[in-house]
Amino acid sequence: MKPGSRKPHRKTRTGCKTCKQRKIKCDEQRPQCTNCVKHSVPCDYLSPAVGSTTSPGLSQPPTPSATTPGELPSHGPSPLSNQLPSAHPPDLNMIDLELLHNFCTSTCLTLYEDARLKDMWKITVPQLGFQYDFVMRGILAISALHIARFVPDKSDYYMSQAMMHYQSGLQTASALLSKIDETNCEAIWIFSNFPLFWTLATAHQTDDFLLIGNSIGASWLDLVRGASAILSQTHEQLHAGSLGPTFRLGAIRADLREQAAYDFPPDQDPTQDLRSQMAYSKLPPESYDLCMKAIEELRKSFALFYNNANRTSNDFGDIFIWLFRVNNGYLDLIRDHCQEAIAIFAYFCVMLKALDHKWWIQGAAVHLLKQIWDALDEDHRLWIRWPIEQIGWIPSSTASRMTSAVNTPAAAPTTSTTPAHMSPPAPAT
Repeated sequence: MKPGSRKPHRKTRTGCKTCKQRKIKCDEQRPQCTNCVKHSVPCDYLSPAVGSTTSPGLSQPPTPSATTPGELPSHGPSPLSNQLPSAHPPDLNMIDLELLHNFCTSTCLTLYEDARLKDMWKITVPQLGFQYDFVMRGILAISALHIARFVPDKSDYYMSQAMMHYQSGLQTASALLSKIDETNCEAIWIFSNFPLFWTLATAHQTDDFLLIGNSIGASWLDLVRGASAILSQTHEQLHAGSLGPTFRLGAIRADLREQAAYDFPPDQDPTQDLRSQMAYSKLPPESYDLCMKAIEELRKSFALFYNNANRTSNDFGDIFIWLFRVNNGYLDLIRDHCQEAIAIFAYFCVMLKALDHKWWIQGAAVHLLKQIWDALDEDHRLWIRWPIEQIGWIPSSTASRMTSAVNTPAAAPTTSTTPAHMSPPAPAT
């Protein structure tokens, strides 16, 4: 053999097509050859035999042998032994498995602070996802959003996955809102949480007013209503089922909220200014009552919020309970662009800002406050001075005036009108 010449090898005509196309030796291992396994490529040995009428991924059930009535079938080979090793198994969706793994090991731990709620979202919610496709879609959508936030070079890809799963799940869940019963109420209630996570996580990507706009995220208040309706219609089933601990914990926190409101000193209540402003409003009596009730519920939330000041952080449920306690009529006022109702919502942004450490809420308070500012007239913008101060946001009109003042050159001096005693000293000679 000449130096440098290739070592001869046995040629075969029965190797897999992939190896033949790559012009490499196939070891003909079944059900996949070693080369295909090594390079993670499909091996045609997994394909059904030529001439088979079975579609890929499906196997034909064995044909039962004919027997006379009452006669037991003869003991032959097990039906499983008749299944050829070349039967093509369903392909694994690796991206969905990645999203589910990320949700169960990471995303679920970022939604709530309470350890019991973390366990529920880690264990119970995925179990519901295996039973209900739309719940699993919600899980995968929020997980994809989570990865997109922290993997910027693949953000567009994961965002497309998130949008695909979210829209599919939302369509199915919305159709079931009118068909809630004891068998699906848990799944529908769990899914009603996902639009809230979605809207806040994607707030920075849209200019739509989150309370009024027509985007897919703008329906979050409708789903808050839907969640409230689910709670009222299936209260007993939800409390008795696998989500029972969640609702019992919520009831405990709600009692603490009422107690905190009872002990809340008036001089610490930030809603006092709102009450004063409402005294000058010209709303019809019904609208006035709805706004005043929303302010009272806001006062209760602030009482618990400030009562938790010594805690490391406020929990999601303690803050968002306000959305579930306000009357649906108040939410209708927001949709009707009622200036007073929108201004009241700005105070909620102060509590929302306290959750800015959560990836899916970060920046939402400022974004929402900006949109509220844009929706208010000049008179009602004065109503939200306190939320603006607390959040530290600078309105665009104020910022532009400040920029203009900085960039405008000073006028050339003319005849001095400065009193002599205020004149600068003459330069030393």
